[in-house]
Amino acid sequence: MAADERRYLRYESYPPVVAGLSHQAANLSWLLREAHTTGRLAIMPPLRLAKQHNFGVALDWRWADYFDFGASGLTDAQGHKHPLPIAARPPAPDAPTLRLRGGEAMPERARDYPVVTRRLASPEFRKELPMGGWPEVTVELHPAAAAVNLALPVIRHLRSLDAGEFVAVHIRRGDRVANGQIPDWLTSPPHIRRFLGDRGVADGAVVYIASDERNPDFWSPMRETYRLFRYDDFPPLHALISGTGRPPDNYLLFQAEGEVLRHGRLRIGTFPGLAWSQMDDWLISPEDWPRYRPRQSFGQRARDRAAAFIGRRR
Repeated sequence: MAADERRYLRYESYPPVVAGLSHQAANLSWLLREAHTTGRLAIMPPLRLAKQHNFGVALDWRWADYFDFGASGLTDAQGHKHPLPIAARPPAPDAPTLRLRGGEAMPERARDYPVVTRRLASPEFRKELPMGGWPEVTVELHPAAAAVNLALPVIRHLRSLDAGEFVAVHIRRGDRVANGQIPDWLTSPPHIRRFLGDRGVADGAVVYIASDERNPDFWSPMRETYRLFRYDDFPPLHALISGTGRPPDNYLLFQAEGEVLRHGRLRIGTFPGLAWSQMDDWLISPEDWPRYRPRQSFGQRARDRAAAFIGRRR
């Protein structure tokens, strides 16, 4: 396709989405799915990460710091592999644009427009996309080389300790416990020990825990049963958030630990969700998770805020 014949797809959200890395990656995946389905190139949205997940420190967030788009790709309904449909350069500013609302299907006349812009109000894009007519497309986003290079020595060390195998556990506590989304006992060491024991994890097994629980003493009961490791047992990982000589980057730690967890022989997550979704089991089952979630979704709250803001402007 010649450069002047290329067609683009852009998502604009209002208010702008500020969220964690897995949330932003999920939104990007929906954009890439629609771009592939409609034969367009996706215009990358800005990466606005939530600084509350980075100790209150905002950085110059860039997609390439966390994902390797060259190694990433998607798989269509027939099982064929494709590179990500990403635009290396945006179209000219004066390119004819067709603007669509959130749930509006792309009309036939969209073929005549170099740029289609979809305006979204929800911070969770899937809630406003007309997915019914889309074929099944799987998007695989690979972590950036920086994250992989941090994870590889950790994986090698863990595998060297117990016949090449280790158990990987992701425990999210912080905000989920503080706002009452999950009970404190559910992510406590005694409950995690019982859970692992029920799944055949023997005493003395090598266990890596990725968690937003920063108090190292919190995990002491686990060390009585397992050979437990965390990011602070590995200086390169610990340096990412220790504040010694560089701003913290908890999101890069998140990516590196995600790569570590991907190599565990048994992978346990806190609850079913988008982050590190290739888990073998969950502390909260998919059937039980809805009863722990607050009644009002984050997406609805964002829509209410946007409506109130528009009302004030009028």
